[in-house]
Amino acid sequence: MPQLISLPSNIRPCYEFMTRSFKYQELLKAALYVWAAFVFAIHVVPVDRDDMSRFDFPFADKWIHGVLFFILGVLSTIVAAYKRPTRTTSIRVLLICAAYGASLEIVQFLFTDERSGDFMDWIADLSGTACGLLTARIWMARTIRRS
Repeated sequence: MPQLISLPSNIRPCYEFMTRSFKYQELLKAALYVWAAFVFAIHVVPVDRDDMSRFDFPFADKWIHGVLFFILGVLSTIVAAYKRPTRTTSIRVLLICAAYGASLEIVQFLFTDERSGDFMDWIADLSGTACGLLTARIWMARTIRRS
């Protein structure tokens, strides 16, 4: 595809990364939505307490929350910032994931019998999101530099 304008050398790698990743944008959005639905299902499906014995290590519940939201943070950051990652994009991702985590805890508290909303679970969600966001930002920065 011919390029109609000449880009400065410092912008060219970012432009090439965008055009390569554009074809995967819809796939990444679908993965994000599927993962968010999976996280919702994990939070609201009834749990058999006897079956939870396989997760018998300290703070297992918090680690699970952190890992679920780590992946959600990575996917959200990549989808939201595929063109040009900015600080406001990161803040927006963090706030949306924090609101999603808080709403899941409220749903657990109000609408499930086997589960309970827990503030510390929300903190684990927020921590996982922040780690995922940072991981995605570092990965995107290195990918753009190598292009």
